[in-house]
Amino acid sequence: MKTQKIIVNKIGSVLKNINLNQQVYISKKIHAVEGQAVVVKVLEEQTKYGKLELTTGVMSKIKKGELIIGVLGERKALAGIVGIVPKEIKTGDVLNVLNIGGVIGKATSWNKDFVNLPIPVKVLGEVIMNNKSLNIHDSIQKLDSVLLKTAPLIVVMGTAMNVGKTTATVKLIQSIKNKTKLNFVAAKLSGIAAQKDILAMKKAGADQVLSFLDVGISSTINNHGLVVPAAKTIINKLTKKKTDLIVVELGDGIIGWYGVEKLLNDKEFSKAMSFNIMCAHDLVGAKGSYDMLKILNLKIDFFAGPVTNNTAGTDYIENILKIPSQDIRYDTNKLLQVLKKKGIIKYD
Repeated sequence: MKTQKIIVNKIGSVLKNINLNQQVYISKKIHAVEGQAVVVKVLEEQTKYGKLELTTGVMSKIKKGELIIGVLGERKALAGIVGIVPKEIKTGDVLNVLNIGGVIGKATSWNKDFVNLPIPVKVLGEVIMNNKSLNIHDSIQKLDSVLLKTAPLIVVMGTAMNVGKTTATVKLIQSIKNKTKLNFVAAKLSGIAAQKDILAMKKAGADQVLSFLDVGISSTINNHGLVVPAAKTIINKLTKKKTDLIVVELGDGIIGWYGVEKLLNDKEFSKAMSFNIMCAHDLVGAKGSYDMLKILNLKIDFFAGPVTNNTAGTDYIENILKIPSQDIRYDTNKLLQVLKKKGIIKYD
């Protein structure tokens, strides 16, 4: 195999579990498949959505001329970029940076409120490691088909992206840490690879935080068959620690492209859901999510997100839907009281 030694400037966090340094070998033959590690050259800079999350979690501005290692992948983000992996990729082809973690693909559509133009990059080659092509999906672990007996599971989900799911998750973790003596862990079970949310959960006080990337999956968008076993594997791993509680976030919306519906329809996972927090943007989203989960024989235990920003939303949720709600960005006391009343947490 003919290879070329090259020194790169940055490595995307999607490769955080791969032992790479800035000197790598590349081949000009490109395997156009999801998970394939590639070296690309930045052709333009952008002010909006113009940073790369490094393997350390640090955000770094993407500069014109820099060489970056990312992985091929797809994305379908309503408040971001839609992109695909072309059927064929050659050196010199122009692709785009699709997310902050370093997923690379051909941008086909994007939300101009969030992105001026997805950063264009020129493909230089695919990464060769130990004399073979590096694809992070080759490291997908043997996944569990059965969910073991688990600690109580608090599930934070939402009607879409950007409705406050991670904010709610982080605020909840902070409050549990400050109010109780529980040993608890956290996870993100769907979405596209990036460490920002994971690091925020860890910083908030969770003893350990895992995501689908930790079992070898760069994104759950085209891996719906793996979403459920990956989630079970992550929860089983976290359960092996001495833990009193597991807080999980489901990335994207309950209707969308990242496999959340698969999780909600899985009998073992749905049975393990001890307390469900729904983040919604408005009342249509709140009522729609309430009806959807009711069809699945699941119930919402608490509402958060923009729909709870004032009493225009909370009055409807509490008087019509009969579900407690609160803008937990500023006050989590009501949520903690509901959790305590249901026996999920204990505190004095």
